[in-house]
Amino acid sequence: MCGIVFVATRMEAERALAKKAYGYEEVSKSPFEIWQNASRVVVVTGIGLVNASMAFAWAVRNFDFESAFNIGAAGATVAGGTDGCVSARVGEMFAISSVTCMEPYNRSRIDIGDSGIPLVTSSRPVISRADRVSAGKYAPLVDMEGYALAKGASIFSKKLYMLKCVSDFSPECDIVGNIKALAESMAAAKNVWI
Repeated sequence: MCGIVFVATRMEAERALAKKAYGYEEVSKSPFEIWQNASRVVVVTGIGLVNASMAFAWAVRNFDFESAFNIGAAGATVAGGTDGCVSARVGEMFAISSVTCMEPYNRSRIDIGDSGIPLVTSSRPVISRADRVSAGKYAPLVDMEGYALAKGASIFSKKLYMLKCVSDFSPECDIVGNIKALAESMAAAKNVWI
C-alpha cells in the first residue's frame, strides 16, 4: 500500500521530485506523468476538473491506497465576496477543510477535514476582480482541481488531505513565476512526499 500525491502541474512538484533524499524516479509519462519512491506515488493530473477526476479514477484502478494528498497552487479570492481586500497573501500555505464547486456542479460542498479553511473550485480560470469577488462568496481560496479530487475520494472511500499555496490574487500576478518560486515551500511540506 502506498500514498498518492496529486498535483495539477509538474511545476508544483518539481523541487520535491528533484530532492535526492525523497528518492523519486519517473516511472511513466502516459496516461499521466507518474513519479514514485518507496512510499509515495506522485500523479501529475493536468489542469482542470476533468483531468483531475480522470487521474483520481485511474489511480484507484492502478494503485492500492487508502489516503491521498493534493498539494498545489490556489488563487486568493476577495474576502467574503465583497469589494473588500483579497483573502490571503502570495506564499501562504493552508490546509483545506472543505471544497465547494462554483460551477458547473451547483455549488456542491464536500467536507474533507476537521481543520483548515474552505476551498472553492472553478471550471475556468478566476482572473478578474469580479470573478474573485464571486468566488469569495464560497471560500477564501480558489483552484481548478480540488472539487474533482474530493469527489473522487468520496466516491471511492479514500481519505483526502489538501494543502494549497497561494500563487495569485489579481490579473497582474505572475502565476507561473509565483508557482516556480513557491515550489520549494511545497517540497518542504511535512508528511506529503515521504
